[in-house]
Amino acid sequence: MIDSKHLYLILAIHECGSLSKASQKLNLTQSALSHQLKNLEASLGVSLFHRVGNQLHFTEAGKEFKDKGAAIVNDLNALELRILEIKESQLKRYIHGYSETEAQRLQNQANSIAEYLHFDSVWPQGSTILEVGCGVGAQTVIIADKNPDCKIVSIDISKKSIAQAQQRVQEAGIANVEFRLQDVNELIQAQTPQFDHVFICFVLEHMSEPQKVLEELKSIIKPGGTITVIEGDHGSTFFYPENDFARKVVEAQVKLQQQKGGNANIGREIYPLLSQAGFQEIVVSPRQIYVDGTRPGLVEGFIRNTFTAMMQGMSEEVLKEGLLSKSDYDLGIEGLLRTAETDGVFSYTFFKGKAINV
Repeated sequence: MIDSKHLYLILAIHECGSLSKASQKLNLTQSALSHQLKNLEASLGVSLFHRVGNQLHFTEAGKEFKDKGAAIVNDLNALELRILEIKESQLKRYIHGYSETEAQRLQNQANSIAEYLHFDSVWPQGSTILEVGCGVGAQTVIIADKNPDCKIVSIDISKKSIAQAQQRVQEAGIANVEFRLQDVNELIQAQTPQFDHVFICFVLEHMSEPQKVLEELKSIIKPGGTITVIEGDHGSTFFYPENDFARKVVEAQVKLQQQKGGNANIGREIYPLLSQAGFQEIVVSPRQIYVDGTRPGLVEGFIRNTFTAMMQGMSEEVLKEGLLSKSDYDLGIEGLLRTAETDGVFSYTFFKGKAINV
């Protein structure tokens, strides 16, 4: 008899003071809201409001409904947050974690390669852009700063990451980002085109069904809207001096992510994934990060603080799963760090795909 939408309806009327303002808050027409209210009162068999002109005043039953309803809504909101937290803790596919160290690594990665990945991350003024899986906001700051006249809606399922992202954006003085603690599936279920563009970076690598995710994202992109996908590909890694143990560490990370339902080599699959998901006018470009002694910024920012730091961050899981022995793992990390010396060379390729929702 009583649906949760009825609770939100009554609370909106209480907060706004009129049907017209409440209908705007709930994204309903006033006639639709009036119809829902009429049906609710009919099903309850009592009036919830006294109508005096354009004003609504709660009846005794209405006050009871409002007060008890507010408590229920608070409980529902708390339950939703708790479920999201549980879901987050169960998403073991997210190898890169949410620790302070990992947050710093993600920031180092974003800063060190921003010019390679984002020189063309620019959209028309006035666009509404959805960033899926914003994490700690490492990419958010970059794309928001490059698009000050666009609205960025950044979502993630991690309450902790959202808090870090909000702090990072505030410190950067950026005001065009709205953060939401939200699962992308909640948006997809609406089946209503809402966004001019979707930006999804370093997320599909963790998904067991990336094509399905892209197919579903199409439903919330406006006709003629676009999507940008950025992913890495561990199989593109090469380095000098060559080191068998370093190679084994990289392969162990690929296997570990595969065990968790992800794909660390997904970069090479961006074109077929977008094509099979139904997008058109697909353009994929490789963004190679080549590092040698003449590029000290990348030696520190990418070899040491990004790629090798990522491999170091997975040590506990690699050893726990028996993918490498402790000695082999340590030798592999030494081999990766050796490429950061003056005669060393390191290369890794990211892939950036753009497409249109026709």
